[in-house]
Amino acid sequence: MFGYFEACRKASSTLNGSDRSRSCVLRRFLNRQAVLTYNEFLLASSSLWINTVIKRESMRVECRERVKRFQGLLEENGIDGAFIIQKVDLYYLSGTDQNAVLWVPTAYEPLLMVRKSLERAKQDAAVDQIIPLSSPSQMAEAIRDHSGRLPSRLGLEMDILPVKIFQAYENHLPGVEMVDISPLIRSVRMVKSPYEISCIRKAAEIADQMYEKVPEFVKESKREIDLALRAEAFYRGHGHPGLSRMRAFNTENVYGHIMAGASAAMPSDSPGPTGGCGPGPYLSQGAGHAHINPHEPILVDYTSNVEGYISDQTRIFSKGDLPERFHRAHRVMLEVQEAIAREGKPGAVAKDLYDVAMKIAEEGGWAQAFMGYPEPVPFVGHGLGLELDEWPIIGKDSEHILEKGMTIALEPKIIFPGEGVVGIENTFLVTEQGLEKLNRFPDEIMVISL
Repeated sequence: MFGYFEACRKASSTLNGSDRSRSCVLRRFLNRQAVLTYNEFLLASSSLWINTVIKRESMRVECRERVKRFQGLLEENGIDGAFIIQKVDLYYLSGTDQNAVLWVPTAYEPLLMVRKSLERAKQDAAVDQIIPLSSPSQMAEAIRDHSGRLPSRLGLEMDILPVKIFQAYENHLPGVEMVDISPLIRSVRMVKSPYEISCIRKAAEIADQMYEKVPEFVKESKREIDLALRAEAFYRGHGHPGLSRMRAFNTENVYGHIMAGASAAMPSDSPGPTGGCGPGPYLSQGAGHAHINPHEPILVDYTSNVEGYISDQTRIFSKGDLPERFHRAHRVMLEVQEAIAREGKPGAVAKDLYDVAMKIAEEGGWAQAFMGYPEPVPFVGHGLGLELDEWPIIGKDSEHILEKGMTIALEPKIIFPGEGVVGIENTFLVTEQGLEKLNRFPDEIMVISL
């Protein structure tokens, strides 16, 4: 309980203006913590405002630790500092997703230079030093004032940085060597903190609740899009932001894929094993207008989200039973999942786990249809957190080494061209004993009575 009061004290000391006057009530509690009754504690902890300031202080502690780990990698690689602009990286290190540039030097506290909105950044950000930035031309002076000098080697997120912005940096920071730090920030984000894991656990719990409703939703839905509407309404009602972010260029995802029968087996530009028809050529993946017919697989591959953190889950449903070949293929995919879960301990190499999956698919006679058809994807699992396509990648030639605290979605699937898709997806946590499955909804194909 002392940690709770300490967080409250720190949080209340950072407030100003009208918030500071409101904090007097909180401080009166804190100054007599030794005699605080249980009822008084419950009253204090139930306050929305108090919970807000505690959450703010907790995020400050979280971001400081993240920045510290990132700074260590910068120093190890001989990089003087980095500009962070990608929304998710920015939020991860600063606690805000406003339009800003975060300057992270190796030896000083970070500096948040805000284009818009400065007011919102000051409200949300978990960093102390925040200044307005009206033009990139001001950055050099701001860095000198903050760090004493310009960097010799500057890190940039070159996997996502537009050429136009890169050229602006070159123009305003002449003589500075610019290097790619995207592998470094992605490496830091691979291993999740207890707070991040708790968010993903909660997201998995909400996902289980949604999947329990799917049989009811299916009975009420004629088309894929009707089923998607009901699933999305459930998630939005449980706090889903309506977006599951992805890092890869030109890649989009809202919730995921809901597809039935032959539609699910339709190839598309989706980076995963399934695509679907989608609503049209302007968005050629996911739920479309195809009807949900009896005795065909209904694939529900949807993401849940808590405070930006994602749980990814796939289940197969059907109106009336499916032919035995679908069940047989599905059982092989469960074998793949179970084998990787056993072997996925800290120190395991991702490419070796992928080889385990391929061997089981081949021995089961499903190699040709495994993970996509006619163009299979070369992975069977992916990291996830604030984004759906994080590291590690459980894929062909992937050198990622599993560490305790990583979160991974395993998604072995089989494509039946012209008929549908079966398979499974669950979100896992890497532990010393192997992969802990966070989703609890049954893995088997669920047959809905006609």
